[in-house]
Amino acid sequence: MFRWVHKLMKDMNTDICLIRLPGGANLVPVLDPAIAREMLRKQDATFADRSISFGSHAVSGGYVTTAAVPYNDQWRKMRKVFTSEIVSPARHVWLQEKRDEEADNLVFYVHSRCMAGKSVDLRVATRHYCGNVMRKIMFGRRFFGEPTADGGPGKMEVKHVEAVFTALKYLYWSCLSDFFPCLWGWNVDGKEKIINEANETIRGYQDPIIDARIQEWRNNGGKTEMDDLLDVFITVKDEQGKPLLTPHEIKSQATVYIIFSNPVYPMILSRINLMRVKM
Repeated sequence: MFRWVHKLMKDMNTDICLIRLPGGANLVPVLDPAIAREMLRKQDATFADRSISFGSHAVSGGYVTTAAVPYNDQWRKMRKVFTSEIVSPARHVWLQEKRDEEADNLVFYVHSRCMAGKSVDLRVATRHYCGNVMRKIMFGRRFFGEPTADGGPGKMEVKHVEAVFTALKYLYWSCLSDFFPCLWGWNVDGKEKIINEANETIRGYQDPIIDARIQEWRNNGGKTEMDDLLDVFITVKDEQGKPLLTPHEIKSQATVYIIFSNPVYPMILSRINLMRVKM
């Protein structure tokens, strides 16, 4: 759908437009960064709301996260955590070493493939570089299973990233049940089954890590220092000094964070397409 939107805006020669979708939902795509910043500063409350869909309900754990959820008290709670604990210059610097490690691993992977006389699939390299970065800064690990010799993705990582892109693809796919909520759960057009399976795959790899980490923090003599974003989500406190986020909220936020952060790879590919190599 995003390709259709980009083509439409290109044909119209505009950086912002309003697209009215069936069911009363309005889509306002913005291409100009200046306009996007202006909207964020002055119209944040208006554009923070999101339409209800089966896909967004599934991946957000019932709308308990910061993204793909309606504008409500839960969204404000999660947004406060996100803006104060996650999106900050200090946190960006804190995670720089992890990003550097994954950049080095990407170089190692490409070099290993070349030295072995094998081709390098840019789609695989960029997709899994983004996946590696997100797993490293969220969970403190590159692999769910055993590391590979050449630094490339293993079977678990391939399944995880494929599920992430499947979930993203069907997040707002306009399922029949999105226009008729009474049909939720009937899998009328097959999209619900696809999004559920993708969501289960993603959480199947992530949730055991989160459960184990929560237990580490709760055990006496267990974990005491934060190493990644998962530790941040687990340790953030409310005014009474109690954990602010429930395990369900942490798992759902981690899922949404991974889904919306991984697709940065198309931007990498667009930069490659714009490169001009001088011979």
